[in-house]
Amino acid sequence: MYVSIKTHVIVLLIFATMLPFVLLRIFAYPIIQSDLKTVIMDNLEAIGHKQAELVTTWMRERMKDVIVVASNSNVIHSAKITADEMERKDTVSYLETLVSEYGYKGAFITDYNGTIILATSEEQVGNDVSKMSFFTQAIDGKTCASNIFPSKVSLINEFDENELGVPTMFVASPLQDENDNIIGVVALRIHVGILSNLMHSYAYGKTGETYLVNRNAYMLTESRFNKHLKKTGVVHRRSALEVKLLDPETGKLTLSAKHCIAGKDGSNSVGYNDYGGIPVLGVWDWIPEFNWGVITEIDRVEAYGPVFNLQHIVLALILAIAFPFLVVAYLIGRRFAHPIIRLKEVAEEITSGDLTKKVEIESHNEIGDLSTAFNIMTNSLHEKTKETVESEERYRKMFDSLKEGVYQCQPGVEGKFTWVNQSCAEMFGHNTPEEMVGTKVKDIYVDPGDRWRLLEILEKHGIWRDFVSVCKKKDGEPLYTERTTNMIRTENNKPLLIEGIIRNITGRKRLEDELHESVQRDRELFNSLTEGVYQCEPGSEGSFTWVNLACAKMFGYKSPEEMMGVKTKNIYADPEDRWNHLEKLEKYGVLRDFVSNCKKKGGKTFYTERTANLIRNEDGDHVTIEGIIRDISEQKNMKAKLKKSEKYQKSKG
Repeated sequence: MYVSIKTHVIVLLIFATMLPFVLLRIFAYPIIQSDLKTVIMDNLEAIGHKQAELVTTWMRERMKDVIVVASNSNVIHSAKITADEMERKDTVSYLETLVSEYGYKGAFITDYNGTIILATSEEQVGNDVSKMSFFTQAIDGKTCASNIFPSKVSLINEFDENELGVPTMFVASPLQDENDNIIGVVALRIHVGILSNLMHSYAYGKTGETYLVNRNAYMLTESRFNKHLKKTGVVHRRSALEVKLLDPETGKLTLSAKHCIAGKDGSNSVGYNDYGGIPVLGVWDWIPEFNWGVITEIDRVEAYGPVFNLQHIVLALILAIAFPFLVVAYLIGRRFAHPIIRLKEVAEEITSGDLTKKVEIESHNEIGDLSTAFNIMTNSLHEKTKETVESEERYRKMFDSLKEGVYQCQPGVEGKFTWVNQSCAEMFGHNTPEEMVGTKVKDIYVDPGDRWRLLEILEKHGIWRDFVSVCKKKDGEPLYTERTTNMIRTENNKPLLIEGIIRNITGRKRLEDELHESVQRDRELFNSLTEGVYQCEPGSEGSFTWVNLACAKMFGYKSPEEMMGVKTKNIYADPEDRWNHLEKLEKYGVLRDFVSNCKKKGGKTFYTERTANLIRNEDGDHVTIEGIIRDISEQKNMKAKLKKSEKYQKSKG
């Protein structure tokens, strides 16, 4: 067959022109397509994981809020007061300020039995929450968060309407008095809408969304596509607690929901049907701390749109570009490949934790749009991470400002301190917490057996309150301490760490010893007196509250303890003497040389002489009667004999 050179040249030129594009299509395009899909999934996974971290951090901050409220002295006192309306108003004002400034929906305080005694909403006072899970956990000493559930009282919904059944939840913490006894519970009602806003804080494309799911596969936050779901009849009021994550085609749980509620973290880059029946790519994380799952999804068509667009562009280039544009075609191919590779490299650096990286690509096409969206996403993640770090630092400073020592340490006899606040470090003679972290816990005890006893109690009961022990500072100086300690365990019930609050009670111990010695000296002094000394309640029905040994024996009792509690009216042979005694004390405040006929425990009468003083408080109310009493029976008998003798002498004279 005859073929002209012209044809050969044309064919060769066409072949030479098409060969690079064919090779690009066969070899380079699959690599670019794979890398782009990897970048897209990396971005989706980064968003999903950061959303899970954001929710966890936000919830932990709420639990720290309720711990701070529970440690407020006015809040603790409000669980005990019954009638002081001014103190109640102060506490309500404090709670209302907290609710207003931190975005809560309400707050209340219950007594030990679960009855609401004080709340930001007056209608809630008197309600019984003892059956609620958050109350039962808090009254057992645990700071906790409830599940998201339909409210049992009317709340203002997102439409500014009162509605029963609005999704709500609580964080609660126990209230403990000065002896660390649990006396009630404080609870904060969380605005669930804030969780929805958190889920929507990272917008990934037009169809990307993130939402929370519970163990029953129900959506807990609002869908980004609520309006569409309402139009199709899937949702009546809202997505939360209404939408169950089922594949409309099979009626079974969606792939992400099935794996997530099983406690498995993962992702899917192939595609599966979501609750709307749309093929999506997804990433899911299970948060066991709150029994929630975080699912992030984007429509498969949108996610892989740049990949499909790239395919069309390559095909168009193969069909449209001729030999004169060969170099241009090559540069364009290189131009498309280089940004994607660079995008992948930056994504890998961001995945390793460097959120400051940016993709420096100036391109007015899909790659440029993708790089711009990528930079916005990473910047947003960086800001949120920065806020989280700052929030952790604020709470760290708050713990460092406490007067009591707060610490965490490893379990076991050889355990070391893993974290302490500034007060704890200074208590044991260290300049900074960092200086104390890493030291062995057993080195702070004067008696190493105290460490063994503490670990045995924690192993058995999990907590030990008001544990007093003699410790020593870094330089060996001894000090008395009192602490409340709690053993934290893993899901497998293995000891994880020990945390506690410790205070220096050396000064209090010294005062207690001095007071005990003073009381003992006073007791010995009064018991050495031959005259009776007593204290009794004022009034005709008053009882003896304290007597010395001489007073007890004077009235026929073996010991002061036996006489204490006896009605004062029972010692008078003539009841009128008691009334005369009280009337004169009421009038003059002091009664001297008052003579009365009294009777002993066995009924034997005898004459006494006393000096008594009525003690009043600042308001003039009677507090107690103090007095000194002596037996003058012998004096009385002597006087009687003397008078009898005088009469006898007169009769003889």
